[in-house]
Amino acid sequence: MDPDDLLFQAAAQTIDALSFSQTHVIDRDFRAHSRATIDSVRSLQREQRNRVDDTYGPRNPTVDTVAAQLLASYRGEIGLLELSHEGEESRSLSPSGVVTTPLVMAGMTHSKCLLFKREMKQRIHEWERAFREERGVAVTAHEKGALRQVYELYKTAKNRLRDNSPHSGSEQNPSHTLGFQQRQQGATLYGGCQVEGDAEGEAPGSMGWNSSTVSHYGHIDDHSVSTGMPGSSMAHTSTPRQSQAADEPIETADVSSPTAGKGIPASHMSNEELAVEKRNLKRVLHKFESKFEQRHGYAPTKNDRRSLAREYTRYGELKNEILRRSSGSNAHHDGSDEGSRGMSSNLPG
Repeated sequence: MDPDDLLFQAAAQTIDALSFSQTHVIDRDFRAHSRATIDSVRSLQREQRNRVDDTYGPRNPTVDTVAAQLLASYRGEIGLLELSHEGEESRSLSPSGVVTTPLVMAGMTHSKCLLFKREMKQRIHEWERAFREERGVAVTAHEKGALRQVYELYKTAKNRLRDNSPHSGSEQNPSHTLGFQQRQQGATLYGGCQVEGDAEGEAPGSMGWNSSTVSHYGHIDDHSVSTGMPGSSMAHTSTPRQSQAADEPIETADVSSPTAGKGIPASHMSNEELAVEKRNLKRVLHKFESKFEQRHGYAPTKNDRRSLAREYTRYGELKNEILRRSSGSNAHHDGSDEGSRGMSSNLPG
């Protein structure tokens, strides 16, 4: 039927119902029904909707479907876990005398492993809830055998978090896991504060910017930076940090300066190199600040900035060197060379 005809029919029925409102009512489809039969009509409409929902409506997945999806989601991790079980390294002690972590957990950081474990726990609970709703009984040990590999993977993640928790009373043992050993290869101590570097690592006491530091978000403060210059005491950083951001990975920007991260003294760098490295450091540290404040709702404190002591010290060294050259140039009325002009135009005071 033509849409215009349908609209005309609905309008006509509506007008007719309004004209005889004492004896008729209008339903959702703008159809007029007699008041004497409206209850029967609505009952029939409900039955029809129920039949449609039962036949074509959404249905909860069966227990077997949920189990199959769970196994498929962690197929890769389960395969790595089985390979670890087959090797002698995971069944016995390693030559160093400690148990080797399965391959599936070796490359995970603590925060990533924590998210992985939480996701697995949620999905396992979904399967157990579907089992109870479908069969009316709780899941038994026999029924869990169908997902034995999933439960083993969850247990492995749980043990990894327990053994390498950064909030435990003692320091982490770097030989607990292979992944921790790899991350600890670049860990250095500066001023009593441990800073994790990249796989190649840096020499203790180097002043270079470590672009893969895993630590808290920092706060740029010119006073605190200037007081962290080489020669000043860093003993206040010897207290282990206690912060909510202990497990949060930090994103760092690329440093285009050829001297950045190489420990070259600021006094040996050109004006252009000083400007590039200082600008990159400031941009990255500001990014840390904003992310920290967005995540936690407050600016990073002194404890939160301890693990970035090297970056702050480097930033202060560059800033003071730039100020020294600028003041020396003004004192002798020499004017600025091309590198100094580029530095003063790109760097805030």
